[in-house]
Amino acid sequence: MKPGHRRFRIVGGGKPAAAGRRFVFGRPGSVAQRSNRSEGRGSLFGGWVFLLLLSLGAYVASSLPPPEKAVTGELLGAAVASDGDSLRLAGRRVRIEGIDAPEIDQRCRRGTTSWDCGAEARRRLAELVEGRTTRCRLHGRDRYGRELGLCEAGGRDIGREMVLSGLAVSYGLYRDEEEQARNRRAGQWAGEFVRPQEWRRTQGKGEESPHRAGDWLELMLQWLENQIWIVGA
Repeated sequence: MKPGHRRFRIVGGGKPAAAGRRFVFGRPGSVAQRSNRSEGRGSLFGGWVFLLLLSLGAYVASSLPPPEKAVTGELLGAAVASDGDSLRLAGRRVRIEGIDAPEIDQRCRRGTTSWDCGAEARRRLAELVEGRTTRCRLHGRDRYGRELGLCEAGGRDIGREMVLSGLAVSYGLYRDEEEQARNRRAGQWAGEFVRPQEWRRTQGKGEESPHRAGDWLELMLQWLENQIWIVGA
């Protein structure tokens, strides 16, 4: 037969299949029935897989060294603590980079006792800078116009000391120090507390972003670790 002159015969008398009906090997509709039964199991399994992948991604990201930020300036002199994670130095406000301390009016708990962890954090920072020359390497500004800086006083990294004392938490840096403080149940870790970022949100205060690129993974990992820690406590 020449091309272009082939004839095709429609099987089944030329009647179109009923709309929406699916034919499969076995009984009609068996795939739909099976899919309804497995849909719930598949969604649950997919949720666990997604959570696992997020956890792995957060862990890998947090294990990598944080990217270096360009130094925008340096301040040197006598500093005064404003709260647990910021100070005044050379007439300028400096937010200590990589940590987050409880707010001045924030309270924490040890058993049935409530204590002023915000004020305690400020006292600890004041002790670290009192009578010492403070040096801050600046890395730009935060959303409130404060300088962001890594600071040291008397040869000690202020952010690191605050996190080790349990009166500040990691906020992009010092994850190992936070783990040490938590294991020793130092400061806030001796009882119950709300992370400053979450406390600010519940109090209707301004949001403050973490200080390093990709820190949403850092915070995700912290949340997962906190859930495990709470369950195991």
